[in-house]
Amino acid sequence: MNADGAVADIKVADALDRLYIVPRAGTDPHRLRERLNAGSHGLVIKRSHGALWVAAADAHRLLEVTTARLRWTGESRRFADNRRRAHLTHAALRAEVARVVAAGSDEARRSLGTPEVSAALDDHQAVNVAAMTIPTSYGLCLFDEQGLGKTVTVIFAYDLLVARDQIDFCLIVAPKSMVPEWPHDFGRFKPGLHSVSVAVGSRREKRQTLSSGADVVVTNFETAVSMESELRALLRGFGDRAMIVIDESFFAKSLDAKRTRAVRRLREWCGRAFVLCGTPAPNAPEDLVQQFNLVDFGLTFDGIVIPEDRQAQHRVVKQAMEDRGAYIRHLKSEALPDLPSRQCSRLLVPLAPQQSRLYGAALQRLVADLQTVDDEAFRQRIASFMGQRLTLLQICSNPVSVAPGYVETPAKLDVLDQILEELCRRREKAVIWSFYVASIEALVNRYARYKPVRYDGTVTDTRARREAVRRFQEDADTMLFIANPAAAGAGLTLHRARIAIYESMSNQAAHYLQSLDRIHRRGQTRQVEYLILLCDKTIEVSEYDRLIAKERSAKGLLGDPEESSVTRESMLAEALASARVMGDPP
Repeated sequence: MNADGAVADIKVADALDRLYIVPRAGTDPHRLRERLNAGSHGLVIKRSHGALWVAAADAHRLLEVTTARLRWTGESRRFADNRRRAHLTHAALRAEVARVVAAGSDEARRSLGTPEVSAALDDHQAVNVAAMTIPTSYGLCLFDEQGLGKTVTVIFAYDLLVARDQIDFCLIVAPKSMVPEWPHDFGRFKPGLHSVSVAVGSRREKRQTLSSGADVVVTNFETAVSMESELRALLRGFGDRAMIVIDESFFAKSLDAKRTRAVRRLREWCGRAFVLCGTPAPNAPEDLVQQFNLVDFGLTFDGIVIPEDRQAQHRVVKQAMEDRGAYIRHLKSEALPDLPSRQCSRLLVPLAPQQSRLYGAALQRLVADLQTVDDEAFRQRIASFMGQRLTLLQICSNPVSVAPGYVETPAKLDVLDQILEELCRRREKAVIWSFYVASIEALVNRYARYKPVRYDGTVTDTRARREAVRRFQEDADTMLFIANPAAAGAGLTLHRARIAIYESMSNQAAHYLQSLDRIHRRGQTRQVEYLILLCDKTIEVSEYDRLIAKERSAKGLLGDPEESSVTRESMLAEALASARVMGDPP
């Protein structure tokens, strides 16, 4: 007999999907399973690979077992307690959130009880704060469209929860580019009320920040992984009086990602969790699953099998969200009806002569390679084929990175020369989006006379990035903001410009959708224009068509039900179509 009388230890699985029941020495696993099943009110103890376990959704039921003495760790007890609380309050929380939204802004403002707070918020923000501060809440998914002030909403919700003596501490996890914005906005909207520290720098400096006694700590996803144990220890000290905010939560959409697991483990030690994202599922509806799990411990998608087929996936995810999800989404068309309109124009640009020859040769190689493999070989070599396809897109942008010695002016630069000359003559600033480092280098060098600022992966210092935004917004002589949407697509305000030009773009819909709203957001007073430069008769056109389809899907359901997986047939058909329109069929 063990000193504490326990017959088994309870541990949390690394994947956070179950609790393991580990029999101690001298305890027969089969008899233990029978005893647990007999005394657990319908709970089924499962067995696989010699281990006993309970699904996460049923973890709270294991707390009711009286037929065997179990030894709980602090983590496993917290894990089960969280799910018990969620099960007890989930239905009531969903009903109360729905009631708050249906009641509208006037009732929300009355419920806030603080006139100065109410007056500082837009109608949709007042509704959000009212929903986020429901006394019995464990959190919420806030999926308002980009540019609607989700950061401001969180700041006011946190301040109100502190005033009501429900929260003592807030941990904010955000992309690197967004980290500096949080202390800045706290200073704007709640100056001097809360101490806000940013966990950056060396490991020692970050530890000092965590031990500083700050009311709010802001950090990035990388630090959430590398200093998870220190962050977890900090949160544990607050019990249920800590809250966690995951900014741009699509960064934590995959359970296979270290950052998702780290953030989920941190969430276990917070009484409330809020995930924020305007484009939470740009690539697939299943991207929403882990974001809901961060808030509700898996209740929305409990027991639901997510199909691989995108259309079926769309239906299943949509139904689960509608039936079980606790979330709010406002659109700009509803929340900011006075925001100027926006329009998008495609400019089809013929390839330059040498550029066309390079593209044609690379295209023929891709067609030939695709025609020599079967589907199985394609799947095994898909990374190589995707690399060949990427080469075609790079040639459309600027061949210099894939064709050493290329000296011709790429077609898009010729067009940009004319566009920028006219814009700058009118003293009209512009944002230029480009996805490739070599293309950005060429743009910065070619248009140095317009005093551009640069914002991409080569600019790693957060102060330099912030200064780039400030210069573009405030310096009348800085006419261009040249950026990669993967680095600058989220959270930035660039509404000093009303025109954005896409020289090239990522194939990730999240980057594109986020970048659209950098100039079309609160504070914009002029009609917004997007100019999309596409090389005519190339796969760039079909690539952009895919992004547009993703945009429509995201607007309709926070996901992409239309897109199918890349297959050999689809890539070959695309390549052959491009070859035919170039007038050189294989």
